[in-house]
Amino acid sequence: MTLPFRRRHHDDETAHDRARALTSSEMIESLGGEDAAWLTGHLEACAECRQEREAFLADRALLRGLRERTPEPPRDLWARTSAALEREARGHRGRRPVPARGRGLPFGAAAGVLIVIVVIGAGSIRPIPLPNESPGGSQAAVNSLEPQPTTFEITAGRISYIRSAANGSWEFVQADVDAVCPRTRPSCEQLIEDDPGRPVTLAGTPIGVTVSPDDNQLVVEARGAGTSPDRIYVVPVPPATPAVSPAPTDGPAVPSGEPATPSPATPSPATPSPASPEPSVVVPEGIVEIASGVMIVGEAAYSADGMWLAFSARPSDGSAGPDLYLWTRGDATATAVTTDHRTYFSTWLGDRVLASRVDDPGNLDPSAPTSAPDADATGAPATVEAHPASFLLDPTTLTRTDLAHPDLWLPVVDPTGRFVAYWSGTLVPTADGLDWQLATGRLVLDGWSAGPSAEPTPEPDALALGPIGAPVAVVAGPTAVFMSKFDPTGTRLAVWVGEQPDADVGRLHLFVLDSESGAIEAGPERLPGAPALRRFSIAEGRLAWVTPSGQDGQDSSVQVLGWSNSLFGEIRTIPAKALYLVR
Repeated sequence: MTLPFRRRHHDDETAHDRARALTSSEMIESLGGEDAAWLTGHLEACAECRQEREAFLADRALLRGLRERTPEPPRDLWARTSAALEREARGHRGRRPVPARGRGLPFGAAAGVLIVIVVIGAGSIRPIPLPNESPGGSQAAVNSLEPQPTTFEITAGRISYIRSAANGSWEFVQADVDAVCPRTRPSCEQLIEDDPGRPVTLAGTPIGVTVSPDDNQLVVEARGAGTSPDRIYVVPVPPATPAVSPAPTDGPAVPSGEPATPSPATPSPATPSPASPEPSVVVPEGIVEIASGVMIVGEAAYSADGMWLAFSARPSDGSAGPDLYLWTRGDATATAVTTDHRTYFSTWLGDRVLASRVDDPGNLDPSAPTSAPDADATGAPATVEAHPASFLLDPTTLTRTDLAHPDLWLPVVDPTGRFVAYWSGTLVPTADGLDWQLATGRLVLDGWSAGPSAEPTPEPDALALGPIGAPVAVVAGPTAVFMSKFDPTGTRLAVWVGEQPDADVGRLHLFVLDSESGAIEAGPERLPGAPALRRFSIAEGRLAWVTPSGQDGQDSSVQVLGWSNSLFGEIRTIPAKALYLVR
Protein backbone atom coordinates (compact mmCIF):
# COMPACT_ATOMS: atom_id res chain seq x y z
CA MET A 1 0.00 0.00 0.00
CA THR A 2 1.24 3.47 -0.88
CA LEU A 3 0.65 6.33 1.56
CA PRO A 4 -1.19 9.35 0.08
CA PHE A 5 1.80 11.74 0.30
CA ARG A 6 4.57 9.22 -0.43
CA ARG A 7 5.86 8.67 -3.94
CA ARG A 8 6.10 5.16 -5.31
CA HIS A 9 9.64 3.95 -5.83
CA HIS A 10 11.01 4.73 -9.31
CA ASP A 11 7.78 6.58 -10.24
CA ASP A 12 7.76 10.17 -11.47
CA GLU A 13 6.14 12.62 -9.04
CA THR A 14 2.89 13.95 -10.49
CA ALA A 15 1.78 17.55 -10.14
CA HIS A 16 -0.93 16.58 -7.65
CA ASP A 17 1.53 14.56 -5.55
CA ARG A 18 3.92 17.48 -5.49
CA ALA A 19 1.13 19.90 -4.51
CA ARG A 20 0.09 17.68 -1.59
CA ALA A 21 3.69 17.26 -0.45
CA LEU A 22 4.36 21.02 -0.59
CA THR A 23 1.07 21.74 1.20
CA SER A 24 2.17 19.45 4.03
CA SER A 25 5.65 20.97 4.12
CA GLU A 26 4.45 24.58 4.33
CA MET A 27 2.62 23.78 7.56
CA ILE A 28 5.97 22.96 9.14
CA GLU A 29 8.33 25.44 7.53
CA SER A 30 8.28 28.17 4.91
CA LEU A 31 8.66 27.05 1.31
CA GLY A 32 11.44 28.26 -0.92
CA GLY A 33 10.71 30.84 -3.58
CA GLU A 34 10.52 28.37 -6.45
CA ASP A 35 8.32 25.88 -4.58
CA ALA A 36 6.02 28.61 -3.25
CA ALA A 37 5.55 30.10 -6.73
CA TRP A 38 4.87 26.69 -8.23
CA LEU A 39 2.34 25.78 -5.53
CA THR A 40 0.49 29.08 -5.91
CA GLY A 41 0.17 28.60 -9.65
CA HIS A 42 -0.95 25.00 -9.30
CA LEU A 43 -3.60 25.81 -6.66
CA GLU A 44 -4.99 28.58 -8.83
CA ALA A 45 -5.61 26.09 -11.65
CA CYS A 46 -6.49 22.95 -9.66
CA ALA A 47 -9.73 23.06 -7.68
CA GLU A 48 -9.16 19.58 -6.21
CA CYS A 49 -5.79 20.42 -4.66
CA ARG A 50 -7.14 23.79 -3.51
CA GLN A 51 -9.98 22.07 -1.64
CA GLU A 52 -7.57 19.56 -0.09
CA ARG A 53 -5.35 22.39 1.13
CA GLU A 54 -8.33 24.15 2.76
CA ALA A 55 -9.27 20.85 4.40
CA PHE A 56 -5.71 20.47 5.76
CA LEU A 57 -5.89 23.99 7.24
CA ALA A 58 -9.27 23.21 8.83
CA ASP A 59 -7.94 19.99 10.39
CA ARG A 60 -4.93 21.90 11.66
CA ALA A 61 -7.23 24.42 13.39
CA LEU A 62 -9.25 21.58 14.88
CA LEU A 63 -6.16 19.87 16.30
CA ARG A 64 -4.95 23.15 17.75
CA GLY A 65 -8.28 23.51 19.52
CA LEU A 66 -8.05 19.97 20.90
CA ARG A 67 -4.70 20.56 22.52
CA GLU A 68 -6.10 23.55 24.44
CA ARG A 69 -9.03 21.59 25.94
CA THR A 70 -8.79 18.55 28.23
CA PRO A 71 -11.59 16.07 27.46
CA GLU A 72 -13.83 15.37 30.45
CA PRO A 73 -15.23 11.84 30.78
CA PRO A 74 -18.98 11.48 31.37
CA ARG A 75 -19.88 11.44 35.04
CA ASP A 76 -21.50 8.01 34.80
CA LEU A 77 -18.67 6.38 32.82
CA TRP A 78 -17.28 4.44 35.78
CA ALA A 79 -20.77 3.36 36.88
CA ARG A 80 -21.55 2.05 33.41
CA THR A 81 -18.16 0.33 33.17
CA SER A 82 -18.60 -1.31 36.58
CA ALA A 83 -22.03 -2.55 35.58
CA ALA A 84 -20.58 -4.01 32.39
CA LEU A 85 -17.88 -5.81 34.36
CA GLU A 86 -20.50 -7.24 36.72
CA ARG A 87 -22.65 -8.47 33.82
CA GLU A 88 -19.68 -10.15 32.21
CA ALA A 89 -18.78 -11.83 35.52
CA ARG A 90 -22.33 -13.14 36.02
CA GLY A 91 -22.46 -14.40 32.47
CA HIS A 92 -19.37 -16.50 32.92
CA ARG A 93 -20.38 -18.06 36.25
CA GLY A 94 -21.10 -21.78 35.92
CA ARG A 95 -19.54 -22.03 32.48
CA ARG A 96 -16.78 -24.44 31.76
CA PRO A 97 -13.52 -22.59 31.33
CA VAL A 98 -12.46 -22.26 27.71
CA PRO A 99 -8.79 -22.84 27.00
CA ALA A 100 -7.04 -19.66 25.84
CA ARG A 101 -3.55 -18.59 24.91
CA GLY A 102 -3.42 -16.28 27.86
CA ARG A 103 -5.42 -15.48 30.93
CA GLY A 104 -7.08 -12.14 31.44
CA LEU A 105 -10.36 -10.26 31.60
CA PRO A 106 -13.25 -11.19 29.34
CA PHE A 107 -13.46 -9.11 26.15
CA GLY A 108 -16.36 -6.90 27.29
CA ALA A 109 -14.78 -6.14 30.63
CA ALA A 110 -11.43 -5.46 29.03
CA ALA A 111 -13.08 -3.02 26.62
CA GLY A 112 -14.71 -1.18 29.51
CA VAL A 113 -11.43 -0.86 31.38
CA LEU A 114 -9.73 0.32 28.19
CA ILE A 115 -12.28 3.12 27.80
CA VAL A 116 -11.59 4.32 31.35
CA ILE A 117 -7.83 4.23 30.78
CA VAL A 118 -8.05 6.14 27.50
CA VAL A 119 -10.39 8.85 28.80
CA ILE A 120 -8.55 9.38 32.10
CA GLY A 121 -5.16 9.21 30.42
CA ALA A 122 -6.14 11.85 27.87
CA GLY A 123 -6.37 14.38 30.67
CA SER A 124 -2.86 13.64 31.93
CA ILE A 125 -0.99 13.61 28.62
CA ARG A 126 0.80 16.87 27.97
CA PRO A 127 -0.20 18.38 24.61
CA ILE A 128 2.51 18.33 21.99
CA PRO A 129 2.90 21.80 20.40
CA LEU A 130 2.66 21.96 16.63
CA PRO A 131 5.55 23.62 14.77
CA ASN A 132 5.29 27.31 13.97
CA GLU A 133 2.09 27.66 15.98
CA SER A 134 1.38 30.09 18.79
CA PRO A 135 -0.95 29.30 21.70
CA GLY A 136 -3.03 32.37 20.96
CA GLY A 137 -4.30 31.17 17.58
CA SER A 138 -7.90 30.58 16.55
CA GLN A 139 -9.73 27.83 18.42
CA ALA A 140 -11.84 25.05 16.95
CA ALA A 141 -15.27 24.53 18.40
CA VAL A 142 -15.08 21.28 20.38
CA ASN A 143 -17.96 20.93 22.80
CA SER A 144 -17.82 17.26 23.77
CA LEU A 145 -16.39 13.87 22.92
CA GLU A 146 -19.28 13.23 20.55
CA PRO A 147 -18.70 13.90 16.82
CA GLN A 148 -19.14 17.59 16.05
CA PRO A 149 -19.04 19.66 12.84
CA THR A 150 -15.52 20.81 12.03
CA THR A 151 -16.17 24.47 12.81
CA PHE A 152 -13.79 27.30 13.60
CA GLU A 153 -14.49 30.52 15.44
CA ILE A 154 -14.73 33.95 13.81
CA THR A 155 -15.58 37.43 15.03
CA ALA A 156 -18.16 38.70 12.59
CA GLY A 157 -20.82 40.51 14.57
CA ARG A 158 -24.43 40.06 13.49
CA ILE A 159 -26.46 40.00 10.31
CA SER A 160 -29.99 41.37 9.95
CA TYR A 161 -32.69 40.41 7.50
CA ILE A 162 -36.43 40.57 6.84
CA ARG A 163 -38.40 37.39 6.13
CA SER A 164 -42.01 36.42 5.65
CA ALA A 165 -43.67 34.72 8.62
CA ALA A 166 -46.02 31.74 8.49
CA ASN A 167 -49.14 33.89 8.87
CA GLY A 168 -48.19 36.20 6.00
CA SER A 169 -46.74 39.00 8.14
CA TRP A 170 -43.10 40.10 8.19
CA GLU A 171 -40.31 39.66 10.75
CA PHE A 172 -37.08 41.50 11.45
CA VAL A 173 -34.46 38.90 12.41
CA GLN A 174 -30.91 39.23 13.75
CA ALA A 175 -28.30 36.52 14.23
CA ASP A 176 -24.73 36.55 15.55
CA VAL A 177 -22.13 34.79 13.43
CA ASP A 178 -19.44 33.33 15.68
CA ALA A 179 -18.48 30.06 13.95
CA VAL A 180 -18.51 28.64 10.43
CA CYS A 181 -17.62 25.35 8.76
CA PRO A 182 -14.74 25.03 6.29
CA ARG A 183 -16.02 25.39 2.74
CA THR A 184 -14.77 21.89 1.88
CA ARG A 185 -16.85 20.41 4.72
CA PRO A 186 -20.12 22.36 4.87
CA SER A 187 -21.68 20.29 7.65
CA CYS A 188 -22.75 23.11 9.97
CA GLU A 189 -26.30 23.36 11.22
CA GLN A 190 -28.29 26.44 10.24
CA LEU A 191 -27.35 29.80 11.70
CA ILE A 192 -28.85 30.28 15.16
CA GLU A 193 -31.04 33.39 15.47
CA ASP A 194 -30.77 35.58 18.55
CA ASP A 195 -34.53 36.05 18.79
CA PRO A 196 -37.55 34.47 17.10
CA GLY A 197 -38.08 37.57 14.96
CA ARG A 198 -39.65 40.95 15.63
CA PRO A 199 -42.90 41.63 13.78
CA VAL A 200 -42.73 44.65 11.48
CA THR A 201 -45.56 46.25 9.54
CA LEU A 202 -44.90 46.56 5.81
CA ALA A 203 -47.29 47.92 3.21
CA GLY A 204 -47.30 45.07 0.72
CA THR A 205 -44.33 43.08 -0.54
CA PRO A 206 -41.11 45.11 -0.37
CA ILE A 207 -38.61 45.49 -3.19
CA GLY A 208 -35.72 46.52 -0.99
CA VAL A 209 -35.11 47.16 2.71
CA THR A 210 -32.38 49.17 4.47
CA VAL A 211 -31.78 49.34 8.23
CA SER A 212 -30.42 52.31 10.16
CA PRO A 213 -27.07 51.98 12.03
CA ASP A 214 -28.89 51.82 15.39
CA ASP A 215 -31.37 49.15 14.14
CA ASN A 216 -34.31 51.43 15.00
CA GLN A 217 -35.59 52.19 11.48
CA LEU A 218 -36.22 50.35 8.25
CA VAL A 219 -36.37 52.12 4.92
CA VAL A 220 -38.72 50.14 2.68
CA GLU A 221 -39.29 50.44 -1.05
CA ALA A 222 -42.67 49.09 -2.17
CA ARG A 223 -44.16 48.85 -5.63
CA GLY A 224 -47.57 50.33 -6.15
CA ALA A 225 -50.65 48.30 -6.99
CA GLY A 226 -53.49 49.45 -9.20
CA THR A 227 -53.85 53.20 -8.87
CA SER A 228 -51.43 53.40 -5.94
CA PRO A 229 -47.96 54.72 -6.83
CA ASP A 230 -44.62 53.35 -5.79
CA ARG A 231 -43.63 54.46 -2.29
CA ILE A 232 -40.55 54.79 -0.09
CA TYR A 233 -41.32 54.88 3.61
CA VAL A 234 -39.65 54.54 7.02
CA VAL A 235 -40.83 51.88 9.48
CA PRO A 236 -39.94 51.85 13.19
CA VAL A 237 -38.35 48.59 14.34
CA PRO A 238 -40.01 47.21 17.49
CA PRO A 239 -37.92 46.20 20.50
CA ALA A 240 -36.52 42.70 20.74
CA THR A 241 -39.44 41.58 22.93
CA PRO A 242 -42.49 43.21 21.35
CA ALA A 243 -45.58 43.57 23.50
CA VAL A 244 -48.03 43.32 20.61
CA SER A 245 -48.35 40.53 18.07
CA PRO A 246 -48.29 41.39 14.37
CA ALA A 247 -51.55 42.62 12.93
CA PRO A 248 -53.65 40.06 11.05
CA THR A 249 -53.09 40.05 7.34
CA ASP A 250 -56.77 40.41 6.43
CA GLY A 251 -57.31 43.69 8.30
CA PRO A 252 -55.71 47.15 8.35
CA ALA A 253 -52.07 47.14 9.38
CA VAL A 254 -51.21 48.63 12.76
CA PRO A 255 -47.69 49.84 13.64
CA SER A 256 -46.04 47.50 16.13
CA GLY A 257 -46.25 48.66 19.75
CA GLU A 258 -49.39 50.82 19.23
CA PRO A 259 -52.88 49.69 20.31
CA ALA A 260 -55.32 48.86 17.57
CA THR A 261 -58.21 51.31 17.19
CA PRO A 262 -61.51 49.85 16.01
CA SER A 263 -62.47 51.10 12.56
CA PRO A 264 -65.95 52.59 12.10
CA ALA A 265 -68.32 50.39 10.20
CA THR A 266 -68.73 51.27 6.54
CA PRO A 267 -72.38 51.98 5.71
CA SER A 268 -73.92 49.96 2.92
CA PRO A 269 -74.71 52.03 -0.16
CA ALA A 270 -78.37 52.60 -0.86
CA THR A 271 -77.83 52.26 -4.59
CA PRO A 272 -75.45 50.08 -6.56
CA SER A 273 -71.99 51.60 -6.60
CA PRO A 274 -69.75 51.74 -9.67
CA ALA A 275 -67.05 49.13 -10.13
CA SER A 276 -64.45 49.31 -7.42
CA PRO A 277 -60.94 50.42 -8.50
CA GLU A 278 -58.05 47.99 -8.44
CA PRO A 279 -56.70 47.28 -4.95
CA SER A 280 -54.09 49.75 -3.79
CA VAL A 281 -51.28 49.59 -1.28
CA VAL A 282 -52.14 51.43 1.95
CA VAL A 283 -49.30 52.81 4.02
CA PRO A 284 -50.09 52.05 7.69
CA GLU A 285 -50.75 54.96 10.00
CA GLY A 286 -47.71 56.19 11.94
CA ILE A 287 -45.19 55.23 9.25
CA VAL A 288 -43.36 58.07 7.50
CA GLU A 289 -43.74 58.10 3.73
CA ILE A 290 -40.69 60.02 2.55
CA ALA A 291 -41.27 59.71 -1.22
CA SER A 292 -44.10 58.69 -3.54
CA GLY A 293 -44.31 58.03 -7.26
CA VAL A 294 -40.62 57.26 -7.55
CA MET A 295 -38.54 54.09 -7.48
CA ILE A 296 -35.05 53.70 -6.04
CA VAL A 297 -32.21 53.12 -8.49
CA GLY A 298 -29.39 51.22 -6.81
CA GLU A 299 -29.37 51.18 -2.99
CA ALA A 300 -30.27 53.56 -0.21
CA ALA A 301 -27.79 54.05 2.65
CA TYR A 302 -27.65 55.86 5.96
CA SER A 303 -24.72 58.02 7.00
CA ALA A 304 -22.51 56.58 9.73
CA ASP A 305 -24.26 58.63 12.43
CA GLY A 306 -27.69 57.55 11.18
CA MET A 307 -28.94 61.13 10.71
CA TRP A 308 -28.98 61.22 6.90
CA LEU A 309 -30.35 58.88 4.26
CA ALA A 310 -29.19 59.13 0.64
CA PHE A 311 -30.49 57.39 -2.47
CA SER A 312 -31.17 57.93 -6.16
CA ALA A 313 -34.69 57.61 -7.55
CA ARG A 314 -36.52 58.22 -10.82
CA PRO A 315 -40.22 58.75 -11.57
CA SER A 316 -42.21 55.51 -11.71
CA ASP A 317 -43.95 56.60 -14.89
CA GLY A 318 -40.68 56.54 -16.83
CA SER A 319 -40.74 60.25 -17.62
CA ALA A 320 -37.13 60.92 -16.61
CA GLY A 321 -33.95 59.41 -15.23
CA PRO A 322 -32.77 59.41 -11.60
CA ASP A 323 -31.83 62.26 -9.30
CA LEU A 324 -30.07 62.30 -5.93
CA TYR A 325 -32.33 62.45 -2.85
CA LEU A 326 -31.49 63.26 0.80
CA TRP A 327 -33.63 62.70 3.88
CA THR A 328 -32.95 63.75 7.47
CA ARG A 329 -34.47 62.04 10.49
CA GLY A 330 -37.46 64.05 11.60
CA ASP A 331 -38.25 65.48 8.15
CA ALA A 332 -41.59 64.71 6.55
CA THR A 333 -40.20 63.93 3.07
CA ALA A 334 -36.97 63.38 1.19
CA THR A 335 -35.66 66.17 -1.05
CA ALA A 336 -34.23 65.88 -4.56
CA VAL A 337 -30.94 67.80 -4.55
CA THR A 338 -30.24 67.41 -8.30
CA THR A 339 -32.46 68.02 -11.33
CA ASP A 340 -30.39 66.72 -14.24
CA HIS A 341 -32.03 63.23 -14.16
CA ARG A 342 -28.61 61.62 -14.60
CA THR A 343 -27.24 61.46 -11.02
CA TYR A 344 -26.62 58.20 -9.14
CA PHE A 345 -25.86 57.72 -5.45
CA SER A 346 -22.80 55.51 -4.87
CA THR A 347 -21.92 55.51 -1.15
CA TRP A 348 -20.99 57.65 1.84
CA LEU A 349 -17.42 58.84 2.27
CA GLY A 350 -17.18 60.01 5.85
CA ASP A 351 -19.93 62.60 6.30
CA ARG A 352 -20.22 63.37 2.57
CA VAL A 353 -22.13 61.71 -0.27
CA LEU A 354 -20.14 60.13 -3.09
CA ALA A 355 -22.17 60.15 -6.31
CA SER A 356 -21.79 59.91 -10.09
CA ARG A 357 -23.47 61.64 -12.99
CA VAL A 358 -23.52 61.14 -16.75
CA ASP A 359 -22.09 64.04 -18.73
CA ASP A 360 -24.43 65.23 -21.46
CA PRO A 361 -22.55 65.52 -24.78
CA GLY A 362 -25.23 67.83 -26.11
CA ASN A 363 -27.58 65.45 -27.84
CA LEU A 364 -27.44 62.46 -25.51
CA ASP A 365 -30.14 62.23 -22.87
CA PRO A 366 -31.27 59.00 -21.20
CA SER A 367 -34.91 60.08 -21.52
CA ALA A 368 -34.50 60.56 -25.28
CA PRO A 369 -31.42 58.72 -26.53
CA THR A 370 -30.03 59.49 -29.93
CA SER A 371 -27.51 57.71 -32.09
CA ALA A 372 -24.38 58.59 -33.91
CA PRO A 373 -24.61 59.01 -37.71
CA ASP A 374 -22.25 56.09 -38.32
CA ALA A 375 -23.87 52.66 -38.64
CA ASP A 376 -22.62 49.35 -37.32
CA ALA A 377 -22.17 46.12 -39.29
CA THR A 378 -25.92 45.37 -39.19
CA GLY A 379 -26.86 48.74 -40.64
CA ALA A 380 -28.36 50.02 -37.39
CA PRO A 381 -27.14 53.38 -36.09
CA ALA A 382 -24.32 53.06 -33.55
CA THR A 383 -25.14 54.17 -30.02
CA VAL A 384 -23.10 57.06 -28.66
CA GLU A 385 -21.12 56.19 -25.52
CA ALA A 386 -21.40 58.69 -22.70
CA HIS A 387 -18.67 59.66 -20.22
CA PRO A 388 -19.38 59.58 -16.47
CA ALA A 389 -17.92 61.79 -13.75
CA SER A 390 -18.08 61.64 -9.96
CA PHE A 391 -18.25 64.16 -7.12
CA LEU A 392 -18.54 64.58 -3.35
CA LEU A 393 -21.54 66.40 -1.85
CA ASP A 394 -21.85 67.95 1.60
CA PRO A 395 -25.45 67.14 2.66
CA THR A 396 -25.66 70.18 4.95
CA THR A 397 -24.38 72.91 2.61
CA LEU A 398 -24.89 71.04 -0.71
CA THR A 399 -21.35 72.07 -1.67
CA ARG A 400 -20.14 69.85 -4.50
CA THR A 401 -16.49 68.88 -5.10
CA ASP A 402 -15.67 67.18 -8.40
CA LEU A 403 -13.18 64.32 -8.49
CA ALA A 404 -10.23 64.91 -10.80
CA HIS A 405 -10.50 61.69 -12.81
CA PRO A 406 -12.23 61.08 -16.17
CA ASP A 407 -14.70 58.25 -16.88
CA LEU A 408 -15.20 57.48 -13.19
CA TRP A 409 -18.45 55.65 -12.40
CA LEU A 410 -19.84 54.64 -8.97
CA PRO A 411 -16.58 54.75 -6.98
CA VAL A 412 -16.52 53.16 -3.51
CA VAL A 413 -13.70 54.10 -1.11
CA ASP A 414 -12.65 51.70 1.63
CA PRO A 415 -13.28 52.90 5.21
CA THR A 416 -9.56 53.42 5.85
CA GLY A 417 -9.32 55.82 2.90
CA ARG A 418 -6.57 53.96 1.04
CA PHE A 419 -8.25 52.13 -1.84
CA VAL A 420 -11.13 52.71 -4.25
CA ALA A 421 -13.09 50.40 -6.56
CA TYR A 422 -14.94 51.80 -9.59
CA TRP A 423 -15.88 51.37 -13.25
CA SER A 424 -13.28 53.00 -15.46
CA GLY A 425 -14.91 53.55 -18.84
CA THR A 426 -17.97 54.71 -20.73
CA LEU A 427 -21.73 54.07 -20.51
CA VAL A 428 -24.63 53.59 -22.93
CA PRO A 429 -28.35 54.09 -22.35
CA THR A 430 -30.50 51.07 -21.57
CA ALA A 431 -33.14 49.96 -24.06
CA ASP A 432 -35.88 52.00 -22.36
CA GLY A 433 -33.69 55.12 -22.28
CA LEU A 434 -34.21 55.58 -18.53
CA ASP A 435 -31.02 54.11 -17.17
CA TRP A 436 -27.40 53.50 -18.07
CA GLN A 437 -25.34 50.36 -18.46
CA LEU A 438 -21.62 49.71 -18.68
CA ALA A 439 -20.05 49.99 -22.13
CA THR A 440 -16.32 50.10 -22.89
CA GLY A 441 -14.05 49.81 -19.85
CA ARG A 442 -13.38 47.58 -16.86
CA LEU A 443 -14.03 47.18 -13.13
CA VAL A 444 -10.86 48.17 -11.30
CA LEU A 445 -9.18 48.57 -7.92
CA ASP A 446 -7.04 51.67 -7.44
CA GLY A 447 -5.34 53.73 -4.78
CA TRP A 448 -7.21 56.70 -3.30
CA SER A 449 -6.00 60.23 -2.71
CA ALA A 450 -7.80 62.60 -0.34
CA GLY A 451 -6.40 65.52 -2.33
CA PRO A 452 -3.97 68.29 -1.39
CA SER A 453 -3.77 69.27 2.25
CA ALA A 454 -5.51 72.34 3.56
CA GLU A 455 -2.18 74.03 4.28
CA PRO A 456 -1.66 77.49 2.70
CA THR A 457 1.15 76.09 0.55
CA PRO A 458 0.38 72.47 -0.31
CA GLU A 459 3.09 70.23 -1.70
CA PRO A 460 3.66 70.86 -5.42
CA ASP A 461 3.41 67.14 -6.25
CA ALA A 462 0.31 66.50 -4.12
CA LEU A 463 -2.24 64.22 -5.77
CA ALA A 464 -5.67 65.52 -6.68
CA LEU A 465 -8.81 64.25 -4.98
CA GLY A 466 -9.76 60.88 -6.42
CA PRO A 467 -8.09 57.69 -7.69
CA ILE A 468 -4.31 57.87 -7.99
CA GLY A 469 -4.41 56.40 -11.52
CA ALA A 470 -2.93 52.93 -11.00
CA PRO A 471 -5.99 50.73 -11.73
CA VAL A 472 -5.95 46.92 -11.65
CA ALA A 473 -8.83 44.94 -13.17
CA VAL A 474 -10.80 42.84 -10.66
CA VAL A 475 -13.64 41.12 -12.56
CA ALA A 476 -13.61 40.06 -16.20
CA GLY A 477 -16.46 38.90 -18.41
CA PRO A 478 -19.79 40.37 -19.54
CA THR A 479 -20.94 43.05 -17.11
CA ALA A 480 -23.83 45.48 -17.50
CA VAL A 481 -24.29 46.48 -13.86
CA PHE A 482 -22.23 46.09 -10.69
CA MET A 483 -22.08 46.89 -7.00
CA SER A 484 -18.93 46.92 -4.83
CA LYS A 485 -18.29 47.22 -1.08
CA PHE A 486 -15.27 47.04 1.24
CA ASP A 487 -15.15 45.53 4.71
CA PRO A 488 -14.24 47.90 7.61
CA THR A 489 -10.55 46.92 7.49
CA GLY A 490 -10.19 47.71 3.80
CA THR A 491 -8.64 44.28 3.15
CA ARG A 492 -11.71 42.55 1.70
CA LEU A 493 -13.50 43.73 -1.45
CA ALA A 494 -16.83 42.23 -2.50
CA VAL A 495 -18.10 42.84 -6.05
CA TRP A 496 -21.51 41.79 -7.41
CA VAL A 497 -21.95 41.82 -11.21
CA GLY A 498 -25.01 41.29 -13.39
CA GLU A 499 -25.04 40.61 -17.11
CA GLN A 500 -28.23 42.64 -17.71
CA PRO A 501 -29.00 46.19 -16.47
CA ASP A 502 -32.15 45.03 -14.64
CA ALA A 503 -30.68 41.76 -13.36
CA ASP A 504 -31.89 40.71 -9.92
CA VAL A 505 -29.57 37.69 -9.83
CA GLY A 506 -25.85 37.93 -10.53
CA ARG A 507 -22.54 36.62 -9.29
CA LEU A 508 -20.74 37.71 -6.12
CA HIS A 509 -16.94 37.80 -5.84
CA LEU A 510 -14.67 38.37 -2.84
CA PHE A 511 -11.07 39.54 -3.11
CA VAL A 512 -8.46 39.63 -0.34
CA LEU A 513 -6.18 42.69 -0.41
CA ASP A 514 -2.74 43.25 1.01
CA SER A 515 -3.16 45.72 3.88
CA GLU A 516 -0.12 47.76 2.85
CA SER A 517 0.04 47.72 -0.94
CA GLY A 518 -3.60 47.01 -1.74
CA ALA A 519 -2.53 44.29 -4.16
CA ILE A 520 -5.04 41.47 -4.65
CA GLU A 521 -3.85 38.32 -2.92
CA ALA A 522 -2.39 35.84 -5.39
CA GLY A 523 -3.92 32.41 -5.72
CA PRO A 524 -7.52 31.21 -6.01
CA GLU A 525 -10.38 33.65 -5.58
CA ARG A 526 -12.06 33.28 -2.17
CA LEU A 527 -15.56 33.53 -3.62
CA PRO A 528 -15.38 32.98 -7.39
CA GLY A 529 -18.75 34.23 -8.55
CA ALA A 530 -21.37 32.70 -6.24
CA PRO A 531 -24.99 33.09 -7.47
CA ALA A 532 -26.52 35.88 -5.38
CA LEU A 533 -29.31 38.42 -5.34
CA ARG A 534 -28.26 41.99 -5.97
CA ARG A 535 -28.17 43.21 -2.36
CA PHE A 536 -25.39 41.92 -0.12
CA SER A 537 -23.72 42.92 3.14
CA ILE A 538 -20.08 42.89 4.21
CA ALA A 539 -18.68 43.52 7.68
CA GLU A 540 -15.53 42.66 9.58
CA GLY A 541 -15.05 38.91 9.39
CA ARG A 542 -17.94 38.02 7.08
CA LEU A 543 -19.79 38.50 3.79
CA ALA A 544 -23.54 37.78 3.59
CA TRP A 545 -25.89 37.44 0.63
CA VAL A 546 -29.23 35.90 -0.31
CA THR A 547 -29.17 32.84 -2.54
CA PRO A 548 -31.59 32.72 -5.49
CA SER A 549 -34.75 30.72 -4.93
CA GLY A 550 -34.56 27.26 -6.48
CA GLN A 551 -30.83 26.82 -5.97
CA ASP A 552 -30.15 23.26 -4.77
CA GLY A 553 -33.91 22.70 -4.92
CA GLN A 554 -34.57 25.00 -1.94
CA ASP A 555 -36.03 28.41 -1.18
CA SER A 556 -33.73 31.38 -0.66
CA SER A 557 -31.48 31.53 2.39
CA VAL A 558 -28.98 33.99 3.81
CA GLN A 559 -25.52 32.60 3.04
CA VAL A 560 -22.55 33.76 5.13
CA LEU A 561 -18.89 33.45 4.17
CA GLY A 562 -16.78 34.04 7.29
CA TRP A 563 -13.05 34.24 7.79
CA SER A 564 -10.38 34.23 10.46
CA ASN A 565 -6.97 35.14 9.07
CA SER A 566 -6.46 32.73 6.15
CA LEU A 567 -9.29 30.34 7.09
CA PHE A 568 -12.61 30.70 5.25
CA GLY A 569 -15.88 28.93 6.04
CA GLU A 570 -19.63 29.12 5.44
CA ILE A 571 -22.95 28.85 7.24
CA ARG A 572 -26.51 29.66 6.20
CA THR A 573 -29.96 30.39 7.59
CA ILE A 574 -33.04 28.20 7.32
CA PRO A 575 -34.58 28.65 3.82
CA ALA A 576 -37.58 30.96 3.52
CA LYS A 577 -39.98 32.04 0.78
CA ALA A 578 -39.02 35.73 0.94
CA LEU A 579 -35.79 37.12 2.37
CA TYR A 580 -34.39 40.65 2.29
CA LEU A 581 -30.90 41.24 3.61
CA VAL A 582 -30.63 44.58 5.41
CA ARG A 583 -27.16 44.31 6.96
